[in-house]
Amino acid sequence: MSVVSVICLYGSVDYESELAAIRELCLECLGERLGPKVAALAQRGFMLKPASDGALPTGRCQVRGPALLEPGTPWPENRAGVPLTVVAVLDTDALAPWLGDELPARPGLVNIFHLDPDPQYDEDPRFAETLGRYRKWSRRFDTDLDCQIVLADPARAVEVSAPAPARTFERRLLHAAPVITLPSVDGELVDPVLETLDYRIEPEFDDDDWQPPAERFVQEPFRGVWWDHCRTVLRLGCEGRWFRAAQAFGWPYIDTWLMDKKDEEYTHLLTLPGDILGPREDGVHRVMVPASALRTGDFTDVVYEIDGLH
Repeated sequence: MSVVSVICLYGSVDYESELAAIRELCLECLGERLGPKVAALAQRGFMLKPASDGALPTGRCQVRGPALLEPGTPWPENRAGVPLTVVAVLDTDALAPWLGDELPARPGLVNIFHLDPDPQYDEDPRFAETLGRYRKWSRRFDTDLDCQIVLADPARAVEVSAPAPARTFERRLLHAAPVITLPSVDGELVDPVLETLDYRIEPEFDDDDWQPPAERFVQEPFRGVWWDHCRTVLRLGCEGRWFRAAQAFGWPYIDTWLMDKKDEEYTHLLTLPGDILGPREDGVHRVMVPASALRTGDFTDVVYEIDGLH
C-alpha cells in the first residue's frame, strides 16, 4: 500500500495533493507569514467508523470486545486490584503504511484499557474509593494505573475475555479512513500547540491585547473555512458544530481540554465518542501518550480523558 495514495471509504486519498490543498487554504486565510507555519503542522490520521459491507475492517482494529493479548500476558489491573475494561485495539501494522515516518515504531496490536467497572460493583466496599473517583462527568486518568496500554505481537495474539468486575461489551470491528489533520481551532479552545507560534511576525500583533494571539490570528479567520473543508472535502463526521467522529492519530478535535500537562510533549492516540463505545455511553473519550512513545514503542505513560459534557 502506498503512503502517498491510499484507498479508503471516500475513495483515493492522495497525500501530496491533499497537503497542497491545505497549504493553499492556510495561505489564503492566514497570509504568507502565518499560513505556511500552520500548514507545516499537518499530521496524518484516521477517521474510524464501525465496519460494514461498504467499509471493510482495517486489520484487527476494534472497539470493545475481548483483548488481543499474547498467551500468558496478565490482565491489567489498577493499583487497587480492579481489572480494567477494554476500550479499543489498534492494529498499527495495518495503519502504518499511511502514517509512514509519523509512526517510527511498530508496536503491533495496541490494546487500550481503562477503569470502567460494572455498575453492580458500586456498592462493593472493596472498590468504594476507586469507583468514587471514577463516577464523575469529566475526569482524567493518569495515575494509579487506571489507564494502561498493552502491546501484542499480531502473530501470537489470542482473544482474552475480561474478568469481573471489568465491563464486557460486544466487539465492533473498525474501518479506518486516512485523513490529514491540523490542530483544532473550532472548539472552546484552540490546540495549545498553536500558542507556541511566533505571532510577532504579524503586522497587527499587540502584546497587550487581551485576546490570546492564537485565537486572534488563527481561530477567527480560519475556523469556519477549515470546518467547511473538513465537512465537504475530508467528510469528517459531525453533529451541528461539534465533531462526533472517532479518530486515531493526527491532531484531535478539542472542545474542552482536561489535561494539565500542556508543557509536556503529549500526542494524540485515540478519540472515541461515547455512542461508539456502547449503549448509554456518553461524552468524548481521548487517549494521549508521550510523543516519544511513537518512536520507542514504550506506552507505559498514558493519559485517558473523558469529557462527559458532550
